[in-house]
Amino acid sequence: MSLLTGGVWLDARGTQSATHAERGIARYITEQARALIEAQPDLEVFIGLDPNLPVPPSLEALRGADRLRWHTRTEPEVEQLPSIYHVMSPFESAIELEDIWPEWVRGSGCRTVVTLYDLIPLVMRDRYLTDSNWGIWGTVWMARLGLIRAADQVLTISRQTATDAGEHLGIPDERLTVIDSGVSWELSSLVGSRPAAESLLRKSYRRLRPGFLLYVGGDDPRKNLEGTIEAYSLLPESARRAHQLVIVCNLPLARRAQLMAHGRRLGIRLRDLLLTGFVPEEELAALYRGCELFIFPSLYEGAGLPVLEAMSCEAAVAASNTSSIPEILGDLEATFDPADPTDIARCIVEVLDSPGRIDSLRERSRDRVRLFTWERVAERTLEGYQRSLHTAPSPTAAR
Repeated sequence: MSLLTGGVWLDARGTQSATHAERGIARYITEQARALIEAQPDLEVFIGLDPNLPVPPSLEALRGADRLRWHTRTEPEVEQLPSIYHVMSPFESAIELEDIWPEWVRGSGCRTVVTLYDLIPLVMRDRYLTDSNWGIWGTVWMARLGLIRAADQVLTISRQTATDAGEHLGIPDERLTVIDSGVSWELSSLVGSRPAAESLLRKSYRRLRPGFLLYVGGDDPRKNLEGTIEAYSLLPESARRAHQLVIVCNLPLARRAQLMAHGRRLGIRLRDLLLTGFVPEEELAALYRGCELFIFPSLYEGAGLPVLEAMSCEAAVAASNTSSIPEILGDLEATFDPADPTDIARCIVEVLDSPGRIDSLRERSRDRVRLFTWERVAERTLEGYQRSLHTAPSPTAAR
């Protein structure tokens, strides 16, 4: 694919965010950037980073290729201004809007492309934008919507997010490109088999019992941690004794104590609920590969990277039937209404009690995950760049 006389500038400062910790959005940015370079090696791709923050380890390998650049509000130090300016994480609260969308972009012929992961605060307005806990962050988040509307092309990581962008922001189809998500095989390769996973887990977690149910995610309200614990409490006692619930989530000690107390109030024995906190990559891979069933009860997702990670490790997956999650699963088998703990419990019991169901779900994971490659994300990203060049500039762009 021939492309762009001036190349591409990637605003990749989301990889330097302490909040992302090289997972989630940070991992997506890194993998997408790598895949773009591999898909079209002759394309000038410059990766813009904050000079005041360390270069993330995942991008260190690109230093020698002379692709890393310091981000600036003034024109970048390149021979020719890029044809594409790609904002890879538009909602970074620590970066001012004028820094994310600098004047040199708005005042040139450079086309602006933005990656949109989700519009959850708009979709779930009552939980976010009216929540006093969001405070100034809500104002910052809303201000960034102007950048999304003004972009020449918006790359969405799922069809659901594209639908949300059209419905909530009025972005027309010609300025939307669905690039989907990818999953790296690096994680699954860290622990190559269930016996290897079980061996590693025995050494790392003395309280962990075989046959465990696994949750991996954040503590955002939509991630539904309390609902997960409540659903687990509704399982028959025999199921809880046979299948411990393991929650992998980076939680402050006070929050961990709060969730354990929540479980005790619901009648869950202390030994049946394990909160690991943040775990290293190898242990995460072992937990995915070693679990009996991976549970993803999110109320709403732009894509759902933990589902893809679990599937790459051949985990059986039971997940929400909402938002973008069925796009990843490919069907509605072993899905539930995440807002209803009774339905979550119903689904878990049906899977655990059905002979051969776990094996069937593991086979689904093996089949589906093959579709979600970073190569495909790169190809669709390049298509989005081309569309930005051949679509009339956004009428709301400040040029």
